[in-house]
Amino acid sequence: MLKTYKLLTGSVTYLMVEYERDLKKILIWLLGGSRGGLMRLKILLLLKKRPMNPNQLARVLNVNYRTVIYHLELLERYGLVNKLDIGYGAPYFISDKLEKRWDLIRDVMRILGINEREEMEEGGEP
Repeated sequence: MLKTYKLLTGSVTYLMVEYERDLKKILIWLLGGSRGGLMRLKILLLLKKRPMNPNQLARVLNVNYRTVIYHLELLERYGLVNKLDIGYGAPYFISDKLEKRWDLIRDVMRILGINEREEMEEGGEP
């Protein structure tokens, strides 16, 4: 998702600013601008607390296993979560990329008018 630019000035800072803008746009779209965004947000909030496998997430969120798998695959495609292993029951966790920029999640939640504490209470906590 990182746009490629010719670096005439050699400025790494410029690339980081563009990367963060792109990440913020991705988060706004994935969490607020598309169907299922609230479910993806709940998954991210749970994974922020601890790694979980799809069955654990489905149980905590009280949704179908396939629903969780769909959202995890989408989040993984955009580099927001990683799977620890390839086997059945392997846990997912927040990617380093997102972990380092978790403040963007809070910014997006603020933009969307979502309260983190309320979402965790509604979605259930492990």
